[in-house]
Amino acid sequence: MKFVILAGGSGKRLWPLSTKEKPKQFHSFLSERSLLQEAFDRLSFVQPEDIFVATNEEYVPLVKEQLPELPDENIISEPHLRDTAPCMSFATKYLESKFGPDETVSIIYADHLIKDTAEFERKIRQGHELAANEDKIVIAEVTAKDPNPNLGYVHLGKQIEGDVYELGGFREKPDIKTAEEYVESGEYLWNTGLYIWKISTLLKHLEEFSPEICEVLNSIEDFHDCADQYAKFPKISLDYALMEKIDPNEVRIIKADLGWSDIGTWETLFKELASHDRDNLQEGRVFTIDTTGSVVINQQSDKKVAVIGETDKVVVVTDTSILICPRDESSRIKDVIDQIESEE
Repeated sequence: MKFVILAGGSGKRLWPLSTKEKPKQFHSFLSERSLLQEAFDRLSFVQPEDIFVATNEEYVPLVKEQLPELPDENIISEPHLRDTAPCMSFATKYLESKFGPDETVSIIYADHLIKDTAEFERKIRQGHELAANEDKIVIAEVTAKDPNPNLGYVHLGKQIEGDVYELGGFREKPDIKTAEEYVESGEYLWNTGLYIWKISTLLKHLEEFSPEICEVLNSIEDFHDCADQYAKFPKISLDYALMEKIDPNEVRIIKADLGWSDIGTWETLFKELASHDRDNLQEGRVFTIDTTGSVVINQQSDKKVAVIGETDKVVVVTDTSILICPRDESSRIKDVIDQIESEE
């Protein structure tokens, strides 16, 4: 069993704390450990040499700083950001060069919260066994507990045995009414992006459904010096490149209850950390009056931040930027960042 932690994203929706120079996976939100360190700690049931981190080459120093126990050769450096299909394919091909085509691999996201680590270990081990014995792509998915329109969903197919199901289909981020119908039906799970596959299985399916990705993979001779080749990858997610094209019979769903959450927005972070929806999450020199349900963070030690009479707001002050928005609008921060970057 080998494990790849994906840690190359930019985390724009947690701006201005998460920046291009130091995105969210390298910050601590839930404990004194960063999200990347927590993802690494979650894999304590295997040896460090079995864990790999795929990240953009500019973040390699941060990975080394935060995970000194990780061997240098276990850092998979991406020369360019080309979305999840190239990233996962490149990492899998790299592991094939070291361990051969029959090795099984888990794909883990650095910015996900998983509260039940014992259940996580059980389901991951089960997934590796299933992937090895049946040559299936395995996805560990969790029960949709509320109608979240910011997440993807999977439709459960036929129950095979216990918590293992066939794939009924993928559903992209739905509108709120459709999400409510999904949750009420009990037939849909949140798509976590937790993949498990045998190396040969993934590469076989990529060859059939995304030959342009395989063409680039096969042109790479040196995984540590391949910027020109890597730039030729199409910029595409694994869902679009493969999972929405593949025969559902080639996929198995393991239904899990991991205490899972994608820490993607300030809204999500608030829901995970606040003990009550009328509490505030506060950090730094912050003063509030008649303010409830808000995130107020001040990283400037020489300044004070005061918020009066606000409800369900996000106020974040850093050395370079200030964010003020309704909490339930925090998913739109990415649009603001795109606007900022277009003017710089």
